[in-house]
Amino acid sequence: MQNVRTKVSNFIFMFIVGVFVFSAVFAFSDSVQAATSTKTKTIAAGTKYATKLYIIKSSNPGPVVMIVGGVHGNEPAGYKAAAKVKNYSIKKGTLLIIPQANKRAVAAHKRSIGGNDLNRDFPTSRYDKPDSTISKAIFKVVKDYDVDWLMDMHEGVNYQKVRSSGSVGQSLIYYPDTQTKKIASKIVRSFNKRIKTSYKDFSLLRHPVSGSLASASAKVLGVNSFILETCTRDSLSNRINYQLKAANMLLGHINMK
Repeated sequence: MQNVRTKVSNFIFMFIVGVFVFSAVFAFSDSVQAATSTKTKTIAAGTKYATKLYIIKSSNPGPVVMIVGGVHGNEPAGYKAAAKVKNYSIKKGTLLIIPQANKRAVAAHKRSIGGNDLNRDFPTSRYDKPDSTISKAIFKVVKDYDVDWLMDMHEGVNYQKVRSSGSVGQSLIYYPDTQTKKIASKIVRSFNKRIKTSYKDFSLLRHPVSGSLASASAKVLGVNSFILETCTRDSLSNRINYQLKAANMLLGHINMK
């Protein structure tokens, strides 16, 4: 009888130890998975174009994603959404955020400052170079960090594409094809499921405009790139939510969030 009691006691003891070890291992795994560090750098430092770059790095290796807002200063959903993304935690890889790419234009609430459209200042070919101080600084970040995915947050005045004005309407513009189209299609389908008025639907478009950050990053550096365009006729809160949902779906697609 004593032997039976001893065996039962040993079994209970080993079971408790096993549960403790199992819990500790999972707790440690979760802590490693969630461990991130955030650093801030100033790009174009010492110039009037200086702006912040936020670097969120996980302890686990993985892709490099770059989120940019405020290329045009009169498109608030983009820079307000990007400002929220800079507070994210990620499971792996590195997340780079420039909330106010064109900080002077954002401060003035204007599309651009000084006559140059920042979204036309990036290389149009492998033999071209960025045209301005801030475009050089932003493009250097894409190269230096070897970015895998890039999302540029924009806005327009129309829900639908207007050929006569060059307006692309509410859209997700992607390049190149393979991986980029897959997640871009998924994002657009998700948006449009909840839109009850068809003329407000998002369009899926290929090839960002030449000279844009997305176009240059894709064509010159081989980055999977997007431009998300929301319509300023919608409420600001809805527009910010669209931008954030797209960013979250992208990060989820590559298992970073």
